[in-house]
Amino acid sequence: MPKITKEEYARRALKFVEAHKESYTQREYEYIRGNITWGMDKLFVSDLLRQVYDEAGITDPKTNMYEGFVKLLEENFDIERDIIEIGGGVVPSLAKKIALRQKKGTITVYDPRLITDINHPDNLILKKEKFNKDTPIGNAQMIIGFMPCEATNLLIETACANNVDFMIALCEGGTREGYGWLEEDDEWIGFVKYCASRGIEDANLGTLEERSLEQYDNPYPVIYNKRRKS
Repeated sequence: MPKITKEEYARRALKFVEAHKESYTQREYEYIRGNITWGMDKLFVSDLLRQVYDEAGITDPKTNMYEGFVKLLEENFDIERDIIEIGGGVVPSLAKKIALRQKKGTITVYDPRLITDINHPDNLILKKEKFNKDTPIGNAQMIIGFMPCEATNLLIETACANNVDFMIALCEGGTREGYGWLEEDDEWIGFVKYCASRGIEDANLGTLEERSLEQYDNPYPVIYNKRRKS
């Protein structure tokens, strides 16, 4: 079987983008088109490229950061249950990977920009809407987020209020709406970790744990709760 060239992979990725052009701003569309080949040689790229690459089957599982997050998730939690992902992005790449691994349970992903007309397993529930503090979580026993930016603290607050587990891959915080006084990335991350630690303590969810995805050139930590053994 002939090896697939970088150009062919780029063609497949751009075909997907063209089919869903209305889901991107003009600036995002131009960014993807202009960087589609460049990003294939990088471990850490924007979510726009990362999701398109994943949907087109470009990224090697060994260098796929979504795979790395799922590995951490499976090492620390049982994924055979109902899970919610907040801020899944334009393409539900992470949720799709988890859904394909689940033998029971569901994963529901929320994002107002979500593309819903893609092939996906029945246990993946796509909600093209914004998750807010009044959104019911139903029977969910866990909430996750992969670089959910400003929704990070909402995720933590929702998990603690409902006494369910959580795991979040942090990021620089986007525009940090409502948190403009946190000027540096380290300040934002430190604040999030402080809020998570206090929330975990108040909700009796155990302790705050931290892991790294540095092997993917990701400088931001993954945080989660670890319940104490009874």
